[in-house]
Amino acid sequence: MAPDSGDIEEADDVVSIELGVSRRKLMKQLSAAGLASGLAGMAGCSSLRNQETATPTSGGGGQDGDGGDGGGGGSNQIPEFTRVPLVPPPGADSMDLSEPTHEERRMDFVTHNGTNQFFTPVIAGMNDALNAMGWTGSFTGPEGNDQARQVEILNTKVDSLESGRDLLGTTVLDESSYTAPVKSAMENDITVVQYNTTVDGWDYEYMMDEFGMPLPYVGQRAFPAGNAVGITAYEKAQEILGSDTELTVLPCIAVPGHPALQARTDGFVNSIGAQDNVTMLDQLNVSTDVSQATSRVQDAYSANNDINVILGSGFWGPAAAAQLVESEGLQDEVIVGGFDLPESTLQGIENNTITFTVGQDPYSQGFQSVMLGWEYVERGIPMKDYITGVSIVDESNIEFARTRSGSWDELVSWQDENYDT
Repeated sequence: MAPDSGDIEEADDVVSIELGVSRRKLMKQLSAAGLASGLAGMAGCSSLRNQETATPTSGGGGQDGDGGDGGGGGSNQIPEFTRVPLVPPPGADSMDLSEPTHEERRMDFVTHNGTNQFFTPVIAGMNDALNAMGWTGSFTGPEGNDQARQVEILNTKVDSLESGRDLLGTTVLDESSYTAPVKSAMENDITVVQYNTTVDGWDYEYMMDEFGMPLPYVGQRAFPAGNAVGITAYEKAQEILGSDTELTVLPCIAVPGHPALQARTDGFVNSIGAQDNVTMLDQLNVSTDVSQATSRVQDAYSANNDINVILGSGFWGPAAAAQLVESEGLQDEVIVGGFDLPESTLQGIENNTITFTVGQDPYSQGFQSVMLGWEYVERGIPMKDYITGVSIVDESNIEFARTRSGSWDELVSWQDENYDT
């Protein structure tokens, strides 16, 4: 039997962050400041859409929707399109947009790794959106990367959330393990949103068959993003090392088989590996322990001094590579790139031990997940994927990146003190 919600909050292997808001108090405060009328203007701010969805498409360009616009030229190809079924939300029978009620709902987020510093801006985005909408919620996950424990937490959340009212956000790491808890949530009229990580197997047909509707995904498309890292690394190598330099690339991954990390790795292997002057080495498992990752990258370089490009599918590989560059004095001799904007990566770019990194907008993964859910349950607008895209951070924009991304912890602390919890 799954533990109840109280057991989840107090378990030693679970990290949980609560945000509770009294909508009455919030509206009173906003009215006093003359801002209450502006609250409705924030409700629908998830209008930025991208055709990179997991729904069926036709015509050229591939599943991720990166083809042409399909117009003109006399082509008989059917342009790509996205199917968005009009599935009524829970409580649709009582929905009256002429007299909206704005229920005080709850949206809980569950992640596969509650101690990963990456999720701090996700929490910040979640807090801002929940506060703006007058909802409550929490961000919960196991200590360390623990998929089985996450599924246990999901099952408990489904039992504790209120049918027909509440919502659930979750990362999805494989097709089979998450189907049962998500299906249970949907059958209990709990609205579900995927964020940060999804799997290819959860395509339109699969979700329609299992859940009766496609579940939106808020995050980055992993394989295209990996390709962007590979292309950027190649451009940086030509610029810094010279266009005639032979490149030996060491691809690094922290959790082999993790759907997003593996797809990113496959992506940069695909794009930079296609270049004529590139030798691609075998994928190196660096682990999620930075000291161990540092040792493994050092060993790989000691065994092959031709390595001049090191790419990681997270921040662990670049963090380890930065230690190598610094200790061996390899600035401007080794291109280092990867994902995300933790302090170690920002410092590495400033010190010229990391060449670039790719951001995936974790703040929006929290904020827009709530917004999509709000649009659906309060206004009946079908939820769609919100693709956060690829943002390259290097020496040209590191100052602003540090100002913003280096302050997520402070923002969450401010929210804890200023939002009514």
